[in-house]
Amino acid sequence: MACMRRCPQCGSSDLFQLAGGYLGAEYRCKRCGYHGAFIVESEEEMPHSEVQEKESPGMNVSFWIRVLAIIFLLIIIWIALPRW
Repeated sequence: MACMRRCPQCGSSDLFQLAGGYLGAEYRCKRCGYHGAFIVESEEEMPHSEVQEKESPGMNVSFWIRVLAIIFLLIIIWIALPRW
């Protein structure tokens, strides 16, 4: 049986390699957007967790972290500007 490469977050086998070479490979999952060097290589099917089935559609957490980071930076810049 062939060894399957799977995403560690969602278990999908729909991965593509972004970079590779002497230092190793970097993968991205087309299903959940996982990005990293760690993947699961297995000959058997991965078990599905209940958390994956209960995911709510909509914006993910990383989007909100980016929004909060931008707001934080804008506040820091506003505080650092000289007041005339």
